[in-house]
Amino acid sequence: MKFSTAIFTAIALVLCSTQVYAQSTEELPYEEIIVRFEVPRLIDRDIFALFDSRDIFLPVAEIFGHLDIDIKSDPANGRFSGRYMTAGDKFEIDVAKSKAECFGKTVTLEAGDYILTPTDLFLRIDLYETIFRLKMHFNFSELSIYLPLDRDFPAYQKLKRKVAHEKLLAEEASSKDVQEIPHEKENLKAGVADWTLTLNPLEKKGQYLGLGLGGMILGGDISVNGSANSGSGFRDDEIRYRWRYAFLDNDYITQIELGEINTVGPLMRRLEGGLLTNRPPVQRKRFETITVSGYAGDGWEVELYVNNRLIDFAYTDENGDYEFLVDINYGASRILLKMYGPNGEIRTEEKFVRAPHNLVPKNSFEYTVAAGAVTNHLGRKRYAQAGGYYGLLSSLTFGLNSDYPIDAVDGEKPSLAAEATVHPFGSLLLGVSYAPDYAAEFDFNYSRPSVINLSGSYKKFFENPFWNKMNQVEGISLSASSPLKIGRKYLSLRYRLTIDKYPLYTITNMNYGFKLPLFCVHLNYIGSYKISEFMTRRDRKISSQLFASTSFLRWLRPQFRVNYEHNIGRISKIGVYLQKRVFKIGQLAFSFERNTVTKSDMLMISFNIFTGFANLTSRATIAERQTIVTQTQKGSIRFDQKTGSFRFERRNGLGLGTAVIWPFLDANYNGVYDDGEKLLPELKANIGGARGIRSGKERLYYYDGLRPYDRYVVRIDTYSLDNPLLRPAHDNFMVSVNPNTVTGINVPVVTASEVTGIVQRQLVGDRIGIGGIKVTIINEINGKEVVISTFNDGEYFYLGLVPGMYRAFPDPEQLATYGYVSDPPSISFQVKTVEGGDYVENINFIIKPEE
Repeated sequence: MKFSTAIFTAIALVLCSTQVYAQSTEELPYEEIIVRFEVPRLIDRDIFALFDSRDIFLPVAEIFGHLDIDIKSDPANGRFSGRYMTAGDKFEIDVAKSKAECFGKTVTLEAGDYILTPTDLFLRIDLYETIFRLKMHFNFSELSIYLPLDRDFPAYQKLKRKVAHEKLLAEEASSKDVQEIPHEKENLKAGVADWTLTLNPLEKKGQYLGLGLGGMILGGDISVNGSANSGSGFRDDEIRYRWRYAFLDNDYITQIELGEINTVGPLMRRLEGGLLTNRPPVQRKRFETITVSGYAGDGWEVELYVNNRLIDFAYTDENGDYEFLVDINYGASRILLKMYGPNGEIRTEEKFVRAPHNLVPKNSFEYTVAAGAVTNHLGRKRYAQAGGYYGLLSSLTFGLNSDYPIDAVDGEKPSLAAEATVHPFGSLLLGVSYAPDYAAEFDFNYSRPSVINLSGSYKKFFENPFWNKMNQVEGISLSASSPLKIGRKYLSLRYRLTIDKYPLYTITNMNYGFKLPLFCVHLNYIGSYKISEFMTRRDRKISSQLFASTSFLRWLRPQFRVNYEHNIGRISKIGVYLQKRVFKIGQLAFSFERNTVTKSDMLMISFNIFTGFANLTSRATIAERQTIVTQTQKGSIRFDQKTGSFRFERRNGLGLGTAVIWPFLDANYNGVYDDGEKLLPELKANIGGARGIRSGKERLYYYDGLRPYDRYVVRIDTYSLDNPLLRPAHDNFMVSVNPNTVTGINVPVVTASEVTGIVQRQLVGDRIGIGGIKVTIINEINGKEVVISTFNDGEYFYLGLVPGMYRAFPDPEQLATYGYVSDPPSISFQVKTVEGGDYVENINFIIKPEE
């Protein structure tokens, strides 16, 4: 009935012409026409307009409503007002006073500028530009109105938010489908070799080789580093190694290390020995969960951003309040709340939350026990150490550290140290430590990102020939940095002061400087001030360096340097530096320096080539009638034991992990890559932002530089498959990679299955399909949801299901809005493992009025 009435009303409006009356005394005929109103990527719909055979008039309230611009309409009194896109830009049209105001400008309205009807105010098309800066174009032959897109249109901003919200919800739905891959311990596996080779063609000596090897032995990772040169050859006493075994699912013991180890705390040592700890094998990320809440107003929409990334969104409750639970990671987190009111209001709130890495989560305890030897000029001595940290509060961590000399000589005694770290509020961090046989220290740090960073420390040393070998008395340090904004430019300021006091002398160092971009010139100033006080003598040294670079030339960016010695009152050194990219993978550099004090020159030419397998550098230096030529190559060799292939990379790989994706068509859906199953090497994934590189005979994607033992979510890129009918068995995989080696990730792919059905409305003696009804399909195993809408005839289908158990149901909230319920409320069904994909039909629902 409602549908028929709407059709007859529309027909009547189109067929009938309307006589409207201007505010002048003369009655003029106007024709009411339908035009197409288009704003690219935003609006494409029909609206009513008035045409007087010469000009076209467009409805203010209707157009502003489509653009979601706040407007209060009072056609009876001829007043239209509101906020124009921003709260500060208010507008008002008063027909009785024959004026329009916007952007602080008043426009006088004449009788032929507008047409006032009982429902809206129609303005002549050119006045939209004059009053509101909306330049519209009317195409008479097509009866269309074109308005260029302004990204500040509230409707466009709302559309962007809707798209971002849908993307966030899709990511949350996809994240439910995660297949955990058990971590694999490897008893013997070769992996990586990092190498550095330096040659001096003009001399017999000066040749150098650095080599680092990594792999897996007895379930743990091992790394060995050594070097050799043409002068002394290879020295086995300089070989360094470390073997580490990680327990990933144990809270009491997490790591065992043998070889070169480093203890923690104020009494830390580097030892050759063994270490046992329950510290995480990877640096902690999450610190705690906090609540972010407040009042915005009734009907407001609130978005939550953490470090410029949309995390969540919500609408205020009946009291106008909102609340979010936010996971805070270590480091500084910027929390931004964007609030959007029902009338176009926009508010933002920002705060910074800091979680220093030296804070241990509340009620958590970390310990370290170690023993080993130190070799120095006094010989080889053995020590044992133990230490622990406990999180008393989320903002307070207390620690103890002890050192015991096993081979005590010359009165060396055991040492004990205590320390505490407190985070009293926001951006301030305080630390204190006390070791009776070594030193007492206090330090602080105050950090506001993009505003200021202050840090300082005071350290009082005690007499101890074993810990305080330099016999230092005091140490003071203070540093500050701040980016000051000047217009659109930033002036970066920095300052550092250190004072080291000894019994017979004191050394004071100050370093200060700034960075300033000026048009196409970038200035960098570095100054130093050093005071050395020895008994009655006092020496000062003041110097300045000024660097200037320019971007006038795109293909060549020269740099200039000037050194000035204030003690002698003259320029001590000048330099010119040129750099040029060559062949996209190379860089040619030229530098010339003149020492005005010694009257000497230095000329250096270098050429770098960045290939996929190594970094190659050739450098020639001419100074004081001597020429030195060096050639350096750096790279890495990776070995994939599964395929028996080698890969060459210019980036170091020792201590890092590599993952390779093995996508295959899983014909029997057992999740295992069986003989004869087809590889699908085009499938890509996202693993922690690492760049995928295709390599090997199979042309699979390798992802390098991954943190060892960290848990990565491997997000499969479904759209990278060549065949749209194929779907990975899971959207995501959870994996922990081993260092130094290649971790394979099997990704089974199956042929997508289809489900079809219809949603109908029950009538008296008949049924009719209903369009626009949302049908949700949930995987009952992992909870992943898919929402689809029915066509005009009520039918729906979805192609993209993998084998498993599912449940489908029409959206109950949508049905309740119109007073309907579904019969049945939901239907469970199974997608079977069938060659070519399964086909599930007759998942049908009847919509009935709610009793």
